[in-house]
Amino acid sequence: MKFWEEKGKGNGRRCTGSAHGAALLENPESHLRWYFKYFLGTAHQNYYGKTTDKDIFILSIVKSEEDYRAILWAKSGLQRIYLPKSHKPRTPHSICQEFGDIDVARAPKEIKQADIQKDLLYIEEQEGAINFKFGVLYRKEGQSTDDEILCNNDISPAFQRFLDLIGEKVALRGFEEYRGGLDVKGDTTGTHSYRTIMEGKHIMFHVANLLPFTKDNPQQVERKRHIGNDIVNIVFQEDYDDFDPTCFKSQMSHIYALVTYQHDTDSYLLRVYNEESVPRYGPDISPEYLDLDHFRRVLLVKLMNGEKAVYATPQFVARRERTVQQLLKEIYNRYVSRNEDFDHLRPIADKIMDTTPRIGRKKRIRKAAKFQAKGQDLKVQKIISGHAPTSKTCTSYTLQRKFEHYSAWNYERIVRDFQQKIVCADFWDTYIILGTESGLSLINTSLLDDSAIAEIYDHNMFVPKQISVIEEKSVVVVRAEKGKHKTGYVYIFDLAALTMKSHCTKNFKRKTKQERLQGTKGCTNLCTHVARQSGDLHMAVVKHKTIQLYEWNRIATQGQGWFRWKRDFQVCDVQYLCMFNRPSGLKICAGTSTGKFCYTFSV
Repeated sequence: MKFWEEKGKGNGRRCTGSAHGAALLENPESHLRWYFKYFLGTAHQNYYGKTTDKDIFILSIVKSEEDYRAILWAKSGLQRIYLPKSHKPRTPHSICQEFGDIDVARAPKEIKQADIQKDLLYIEEQEGAINFKFGVLYRKEGQSTDDEILCNNDISPAFQRFLDLIGEKVALRGFEEYRGGLDVKGDTTGTHSYRTIMEGKHIMFHVANLLPFTKDNPQQVERKRHIGNDIVNIVFQEDYDDFDPTCFKSQMSHIYALVTYQHDTDSYLLRVYNEESVPRYGPDISPEYLDLDHFRRVLLVKLMNGEKAVYATPQFVARRERTVQQLLKEIYNRYVSRNEDFDHLRPIADKIMDTTPRIGRKKRIRKAAKFQAKGQDLKVQKIISGHAPTSKTCTSYTLQRKFEHYSAWNYERIVRDFQQKIVCADFWDTYIILGTESGLSLINTSLLDDSAIAEIYDHNMFVPKQISVIEEKSVVVVRAEKGKHKTGYVYIFDLAALTMKSHCTKNFKRKTKQERLQGTKGCTNLCTHVARQSGDLHMAVVKHKTIQLYEWNRIATQGQGWFRWKRDFQVCDVQYLCMFNRPSGLKICAGTSTGKFCYTFSV
């Protein structure tokens, strides 16, 4: 193999952290997993077809009120396309032509079986790494071969400090989270290892000196079996020394990160060696790192992005093409070739359904509801197990086991065909209060008929954006937008009053105005906090560049008098807001969307 070297930029300046910007994970799963995010759990269509080369492909299409999204599942991988809504209705055939490089042999047909969603979700999960495993080696001065490096058992305090910086030491026996191919039952791959979590992804480090050592085997086959199969490896050394990555004889390892510890300045140098076919990736590295926390993040994010970049090399592209083509053949055999009854297939010329079909034959609507229910089940299972790709929550098998043991996390479908898009929600007792684009609705889960759902306020009054039920005070706080300018307001409602039908009167405007909290016009965010011991209730409201703090008015009886203003805090544009208790008192934490500013205030 040949390698290209990436050295630090910055004209020899030392990196102290914040001045060099944030290290960002490239192509995060929350952006790439379209099928999970936009298709699963909604009414969409999946089509089967063959190219002129007789390669199988699947075309998935979802239609909303404003746009179309489509995924082409082909041998070359997944292609995604976004198409705005046009005056002329789009057909599956016209969408198929938008991909350009696909030559369709004949008109594809739709597969309407709900189980195909599970297969397509599995294919999408094969795109890149969900979690990561990196090799870590300790190199002594003068060592120039992989056999010499792999035989190191005695490590220095500096290397131990580096391991403690990048991860935490865990016992492998009984370890229930991502193990990176290590044995967690019989200690055949060592008793301990190091692991960490970055950007919600688990990283397991294959530390060479913690892997089994064979005294009579100079090649250390057991260690090489893991280190040699890692795409990315970290080589640690003390003080500057030349390094040649070709000393490692591996067809899998494409990236070597050389970390050099400088004793005199207590800093780290970083150089990255990439196999010649690996495309460039970020973040840019600096010549020297003094800020250890910043160095840790840059190093780990750099290696995570590097492994993703390796998947674009010819070696891995060819391997992925074989895997995807085999999975598509299995879908074909399961849903097409072995079915003599072709009623589940429909020509491509049919109309694309909306995500919430409202017209058509009753049988078709029932099938669409069954299809959506299957997707919603799959989506909920992924979310509960901690494997949802659209969030930064940890992919934790421990959490999955906990959910299995607590019946409180068992879910039940209350409404099968809710026609409106849910913006926010909260619950109390047997009621669920929903904020939708059409207004404010209430669901009584104790009822099983059509009367379970009641619309309290429609969109002509306001459009809810945040809901917070405070059972201790029997109120619900709603931040909503009103009017064509979408001006934000905070409303305070009595829980008991919401369950009564007295709101369905002509006094709508008078009631909402009475329950509107004065001084909150133009608000963009809010949060509430109830102290566990004292029961004191506070509410923070973001308005322009100010955080307004309100406290519960014990004397007031209803409406806008329930909260009274306490004080203001001056901030920049705030997007994230929370409150929490500390021994020193209540704290308000606020942050901007860019992460550039973060504020903490004592109340």
